[in-house]
Amino acid sequence: MEKSSSQGSKAGAGLSGYITGGGRFALYSFIKPLVSAVEMSDEDVLSLMRLACDGTVIYALKHKSRLNSLILHGLTGRKGLPQPEYCHGINMSIWQPFVSAVRVLKSWLPPWRKRRDDAEGLEYLASRTKERKSSLIHLGSSEFFENPLVQKTLVTLLKVQGSLSFPVYIVPVLINYGRRRLKEDENLLNILFGQEEHTGPVRRVISFLRYADEATVILGEAVKLDEFLQNNRIFTHEESSDNLRRDLLDRIDEEKAAIVGPVLKSREEIINVTLRDEVFEKQMRKIAEEGKKPYESVHKEARKHLHEIAAGYNDALIAIWARFLSWLWNNIYDGLVVDREGLAKIRNLSKRMPFVIIPCHRSHIDYLVLSYVFYKHNIQLPFIAAGENLSFWPIGYLFRKSGAFFIRRTFRGDALYGEALAKYIKTLLKEGLPLEFFIEGGRSRTGKMVVPKYGFLSMILQAYQEKACPDLAAVPVFIGYDKVVEEKAYLDELGGMAKEREKPSDVIKSSRILKKRWGSVYLNVGEPILLKSYLALQDKPLDQMITSERQSLYRKLGYDIVLAINKVSLVTPFSLVSTGLLSHDRRGISHNDLMEVVNSFIDYLSFRKVRFSATFSNRQGALEGALQLFDQAGIISRIGVEEEDEEIDEIVYSLEDEKRLNLEYYKNNILHFFLPVSFVAMSILSSREDQILLSQIIEDYRFLKVLFRHEFIFDDQIDDLEEVNSILSYLHKGGLVLAHERGGEIGIEVRGMGRARLLSFAGLIHNYLESYWVVIRGCGYLKKGPRQEKLLLKSFSRLGEKIYRKGEIERAEALSQSNYTNAIKFLKDLGMITITDETAKGEKGKSAVITLADGKALDSLRRRLFRFL
Repeated sequence: MEKSSSQGSKAGAGLSGYITGGGRFALYSFIKPLVSAVEMSDEDVLSLMRLACDGTVIYALKHKSRLNSLILHGLTGRKGLPQPEYCHGINMSIWQPFVSAVRVLKSWLPPWRKRRDDAEGLEYLASRTKERKSSLIHLGSSEFFENPLVQKTLVTLLKVQGSLSFPVYIVPVLINYGRRRLKEDENLLNILFGQEEHTGPVRRVISFLRYADEATVILGEAVKLDEFLQNNRIFTHEESSDNLRRDLLDRIDEEKAAIVGPVLKSREEIINVTLRDEVFEKQMRKIAEEGKKPYESVHKEARKHLHEIAAGYNDALIAIWARFLSWLWNNIYDGLVVDREGLAKIRNLSKRMPFVIIPCHRSHIDYLVLSYVFYKHNIQLPFIAAGENLSFWPIGYLFRKSGAFFIRRTFRGDALYGEALAKYIKTLLKEGLPLEFFIEGGRSRTGKMVVPKYGFLSMILQAYQEKACPDLAAVPVFIGYDKVVEEKAYLDELGGMAKEREKPSDVIKSSRILKKRWGSVYLNVGEPILLKSYLALQDKPLDQMITSERQSLYRKLGYDIVLAINKVSLVTPFSLVSTGLLSHDRRGISHNDLMEVVNSFIDYLSFRKVRFSATFSNRQGALEGALQLFDQAGIISRIGVEEEDEEIDEIVYSLEDEKRLNLEYYKNNILHFFLPVSFVAMSILSSREDQILLSQIIEDYRFLKVLFRHEFIFDDQIDDLEEVNSILSYLHKGGLVLAHERGGEIGIEVRGMGRARLLSFAGLIHNYLESYWVVIRGCGYLKKGPRQEKLLLKSFSRLGEKIYRKGEIERAEALSQSNYTNAIKFLKDLGMITITDETAKGEKGKSAVITLADGKALDSLRRRLFRFL
C-alpha cells in the first residue's frame, strides 16, 4: 500500500489538479490566513468522519473554482478529515511548488498535451479512489449545459465503484460566503454585498475577501454510488452519469436555498403582486360596491395599507445587525445556548416547503435572537410580523429593512385592512418565503405562556386553503432568558400601572441595559407541525367547515403549538432558584433548606423528563451563581457567613415582600411543569383529616384545571385520572404518601415528612388561589350595582392590599393585575358575572361594564376556594 501511495503521489505531481505542497508556496501563504477562517458545522464534520470510515469520500463542487478548492483542501486538513489532494478538471498548477508548476506548464506547450492531461487525470482519479483517498471534482455549473469532462469523470467513478467491495460517497459541497438574497433587481453594486449564483473568479475573490470571516462550507446529502448503481441498473453508465450529475446539482441548490431562500422580489413588486391577487380583487370590488365607493378609491386605500404593512430587505443592514448582535451577546449576555439538532431540522424543512416560525414572546430581544441564530446557522431569515408599536423611527425603519412587517394591534371594523394583511401573508407564502409571528400576540408580562391569539393563525390557514403553497410547516420555538431586560416595566404593569407605548426616547433609556449582565439566552425547537398532514386528521376538510368549526380548529391548532413550546422550554438555574424561594411564604430560608427544596424539585422534573439547561452540568455552581446574581441585584439578602463554628452560624437568604414579584416572573417560566403535582398536593393538604379519598383528589384536580383555564395551558389529550395516578405513584415511590382501601374506596395518607415536601409543591400555586380569592370577595361590590371593569380592577387592588396587610392573604405576588383580569374571565365563563360594552357619562368611547349575575353561585365558589386556603 505504501508503494502504491508513493507511486500515486509521484503520478499526481505531474498533473495540473495536484495541490499537495501548496502550503510551501509563497502565493498560497498570502491567502492562507483568510482561507483558515472558513468553518464547517460540527454535524458535518461528524458526518464526513462516518463516511470516511465506511468508504472513499469524493467532494463535488458545483462550479470550477480554484479558490473553493483551496478552501476545502485547507479546511479538511485542519479538521483531520479526508483531504482532497487532487482536484480533477481544475488547474491548480499555480498553487503547486514552483518546480512542479513549471513542469506542468511546460508539458502543455504541445496542444494535444491538455487532452493527455485529462486522460491521465481520469486514471489518477480512479487509482486514488481505489486506494480510499479523497479527490475533488466539479459538476460544470448547470445540468442544462453538456460537459463532456464532467460526464467522463462521473462515468469513471461509476465504473470504479463496480469493481470495489466498499462504497464510494460523492459529497456535494456548497462553499458560501455572503448571505445576500438573490434579487430580481440586480445591479453592479451587488458585487460588494455577496455572491450571485454563478460568478467569475474576480467577483468570487472580492466577495470572499469581504465575507471571509462569515464563509462556511456546507455539505449536502452524500450519494452512495453502490446504491445509486443498483437503483439505476437499467441505464448505461453514460445515462446514469447524467442522472447523477442532476441529483448532485439539486442537492447543492437545496443547500443554497436553505440559506438565502428563493429569489426575492422588491417591496414594491410584492405589493403589486398582492394587489393583483384574484381573490383580493373580488373582495375590493365587493367592498367598493357595499360602501358605494369607486373601485379605484378602494384600490388606492388598499395600496396605502400595504405600504404601511410591507417589509423591506437590505442585505448590507442584515450584515451590520449580525456584527452588532455578536457584540451584544458577548457584552451583556453570557452567550446563546441553541438547539443545534432542532435548527438542522428547520434547514431540512426549508428545502421542501415554506415554514412559519412560532416562538413564545418574552422580550423585544426575541426579534433579534431568532434572526441572529438563523443567520449564524445558515438558515434563510424569516419575514417577521411585528406590532405597529415598534414602527417608530429609527427602530421601525431598521426593523422594516431587516424583514419586519408591521401589523395594527386591532383593525376591527376595517375589513379592507384585514383583507390586505391576509393577502400580503398569502403572497409571502406563495413566494416561498418563511414567516415568523408570536402566537401570544404581545409579550408575556407574567413569564408563562399566554393563551394563544388566533387572528394571524387564521390568515395562515386561509392562505393555505387558497393554495398559496402545497404544504406548510409550523415550527414551535422556545426562547428563554436567565433575566429579561424589561423586568422592571413588567413589574410596574402587574402592579397596576398602565402599559406605556414604546417611543423613540426608550431607545436612549435602553442604553442602561448595556451596563448590566443578563445571564444566558436559550433557544429550543419543538416538533414541527406539517399543515397538510394535520388538516388531514380533522373530521372534515377545511373548505367544508362552517364558521364555528373553523374557530374550533384555530383554537385546537393554537393550543397544540403553545403546548409544543411548553414541552421544549428549559429549566434554568435562575428559574429553579426563584421557584424554590417562592415555594413558601416565609421571609427567609436557610441555604440548606433551600437546597433541599430545589433538589426535590429537580428530582420531580427529572421524573417528568423535563429539559435542563447545559449549565446544570455543574449543578451546585449553577445554583450558587443564580443566588449570587439575585444577591447582587438586591432581590435577596444574604445573611450569615461561613465561620469556624458552622453549627451555630448558617447562611440565610432573606426575601422582602416587595421583591417576591421579581422572582414570580422566573418561577412562571417553569410553573407549567409543576401544575399536576401542585394540584394534587393542594388537594391532599386541603383535607382536615389525615386521609383523603382518591375520588376527592380527582375532583379537586379537575376543579383547579377549570379554575385556572385562563392562567395556564393544559393538554386536553392527557386523561385527568391517568395524570393524578402518575403523580400519586411518584409521591408513593418517594415515601411521601401511602395508598390504602377504606370502605371500598381508595384513600391517600401523608407519611412522615411528606407534608413538608407537599407544602413546597402546593405553595407554587398558592398565590394564584389568593388572587382569585381577592376577586371573588371584591365582586361583592357589584351587589350595589354594575361597575366599569377598569374601576373594579382598581377596587380589587385596594382590597388586595388591605387584606394582605391584615394577613388574610400571605403572598405579595398575589397582588397581580394579570391574575385579577384572568379571574374575571373565569367568572364570566361560569355566568356569575356579565360584561357588556357601554358608553359612560362624559366619555366618548365604550368601556367594559361588569354586572353581578349569580350571587349565590359566587358565594358557593367562595366557600369552595376557602377550603384550599
